[in-house]
Amino acid sequence: MFSGCVPTWSAAAAAAAAGATSLPFAGELDDLIEEAMQRLAALAGLAVAVYSRDGVYTRGFGVTDVSTGERADANTAFYIASSTKPLTALVLSAMAVRGEIDLSATLAAFPPDAPFPPAVRADTVTFRHLLAHTSGIACDPIAFRLAYSGQHNPDQLWRLLAASDVEAKAPLGTFNYTNTGYNIATILTDRHFGQPWQDMLDREIFRPTGMQHATARMSRARHGRWSIAEPHTASPDGVTKLYLEKTDQTMHSAGGAVMSANDALRWLELMIETGAVGGRQILPAASILATRTPIATLNEKYAGYTREAYGLGWYHGPYRDERMLHHFGGFPGARAHVSYIPARRIGVAAFVNDSSVAAQLTDAVANYVYDRTAGRKDALTAFNMKIDDLIARRDRFFTRVTLERAERAKRVWNLTRPSIDYAGSYENENYGCIELVAEGDGLRANYGVMHASAEPYTKPDTLYVELMPSSGDSIVFEGAGPSALRYNTDTYRRV
Repeated sequence: MFSGCVPTWSAAAAAAAAGATSLPFAGELDDLIEEAMQRLAALAGLAVAVYSRDGVYTRGFGVTDVSTGERADANTAFYIASSTKPLTALVLSAMAVRGEIDLSATLAAFPPDAPFPPAVRADTVTFRHLLAHTSGIACDPIAFRLAYSGQHNPDQLWRLLAASDVEAKAPLGTFNYTNTGYNIATILTDRHFGQPWQDMLDREIFRPTGMQHATARMSRARHGRWSIAEPHTASPDGVTKLYLEKTDQTMHSAGGAVMSANDALRWLELMIETGAVGGRQILPAASILATRTPIATLNEKYAGYTREAYGLGWYHGPYRDERMLHHFGGFPGARAHVSYIPARRIGVAAFVNDSSVAAQLTDAVANYVYDRTAGRKDALTAFNMKIDDLIARRDRFFTRVTLERAERAKRVWNLTRPSIDYAGSYENENYGCIELVAEGDGLRANYGVMHASAEPYTKPDTLYVELMPSSGDSIVFEGAGPSALRYNTDTYRRV
């Protein structure tokens, strides 16, 4: 009796992993993407989802991990970085429609004991300002701890609200894209509702829509032994896996979800069908429509796209002659593209586990789908031109990396004391703790979940570290002993 059930389950699971193929040109899209990945030779894996009234499509390409060769499929969970923002904004929009939160409420009123300094005008700034990036508030310590070091707990984040300051280059009402607004919004809602934002995403979106491999907690994906797209980057050495993986401590409301192609299809349907999935209303239509309303006026270009406005979690702008909503995401080892065109009821999500130049294949795929379904005769030509451009940019990037490596290799140690004398813990009240550990004749830097072996730098008593892969900075020692170090212009005292 049980043996008869197993093949049925296995067949269903295999079908889901293979992906959906009702899009009329699914086979053509398969071939196009596979050829592009071969030409680029600079990507590990890719996931694609297309929702349209003419058919749907979900696929995984490449591998989740170059060291194991595990194949990516339509159930592989990819980190979507800042593409999380539309999910967070949608949850709060739905709660607002139900009267559970007022997006026009000021920060001073919700909750009143938040320790904001007077200069940030908490009695004027609203939740809508936070979600539209127009709050005029800067708080880099919170953004850094949440996205990078992971050195935080709820009480520390609450206290760090007091480190908020006025954003000098973008005062209240002026658009300035950062993670800070979303981080502050969910610190407040976590405290007020007694429920973390991760649970809100699960309650409002992931579970009701039937998503199977979407979560804001990496521990759930790891413990569930999901297929996970591990972070990679491309260099002159080839495609290599990065050490820095997302953990629960670095998953945050401005950039903290993983999602598969199959789940992205449900997300696109939710947005395009105004809150419905499979003909069932999941969220109030008004909550979706609110996210389509422009709030901040922009005049920007990014990755070939024009951005004219920002609303609740989405950029607004034209794609050729059509109005498109979109949000992208990026982090070392990940890039995400999520977009949709409401008038044509079509949307595309594309995720890669890479952050080098070739990661913009995500945009090329989305553009091709929009052009192909619109009947534009230059769809294939435009796609191939984009791939040619990415190959040229990849080659220029590899040349630059090779030159930079050669320059770094010429450096000699400029430490004035034995390396052991620099070892120890250095603390900054707002940014946390850097630990330096002797490593042979050199030093190793540990900063929360980040770590790197130090390299020589150009001046006395300095080091160079790449705590963030492919993004290095100097450590400058100060005082006798030394008694402090400076990193990213901030001073850390030895403890």
